[in-house]
Amino acid sequence: MSYFQYFSHSLKRDFQVAATQKHEFGLPLIFFVLVVVLVPLSIGPEANLLSRIAPAIGWIAVILSILIALPRMFSEEFDNGWLEQVFISGHPSILSVLSRVLSFWLLYGLPLVLASILLVPFLQLALSTWWVLAQTLVLGSLLMTALGSIASAMLLGSRKGSGILALLVIPLLIPALIFASAAVDAAAQGIPAQGPMLMLTGLAVLGITLAPIATEHSLKLVMS
Repeated sequence: MSYFQYFSHSLKRDFQVAATQKHEFGLPLIFFVLVVVLVPLSIGPEANLLSRIAPAIGWIAVILSILIALPRMFSEEFDNGWLEQVFISGHPSILSVLSRVLSFWLLYGLPLVLASILLVPFLQLALSTWWVLAQTLVLGSLLMTALGSIASAMLLGSRKGSGILALLVIPLLIPALIFASAAVDAAAQGIPAQGPMLMLTGLAVLGITLAPIATEHSLKLVMS
């Protein structure tokens, strides 16, 4: 079996497992929608205020929604022995880690990005500003998934993993939040946002490139 075939097989397996856990798959998305719907109800019909805080609400909702799912990134595979099989199969375990990170983002991160369009009607966000926000959310959710995979691997089997995971991941997202905020602010003012977007893209690429390696080593330590 070639590397690509093994990667494709791992990715297909991840989606098949997710299909049997639809109730867990929908929780982060439901949480995100509730946040977006409830915030304007609690603040009131202040269009200017809502449009100003919409990007921040979008980012906070995405971060919290992904944090709900992150503890389960490897827990099922750890409990049923699949992780052990990965490391004794003879295939590069990094490919399984990459497929898990990618499938996790496709199942959790991407739907949240698409759902952020709700910010336009509910929080009076301009469509042009949302488009830039959506791009920052794509990059930010990819980075968060990559960084979260490290923390999730390190905390496998921990009873208090959720709280510690949040403490590990959120501080690492601060640079991404700064650049995302700068990009969205520039878009809202009609200023080109290429500079902050390039910096955010660089952070995402760096995280996606290096995090799976750290995740693989963390899983090996847990399994040893």
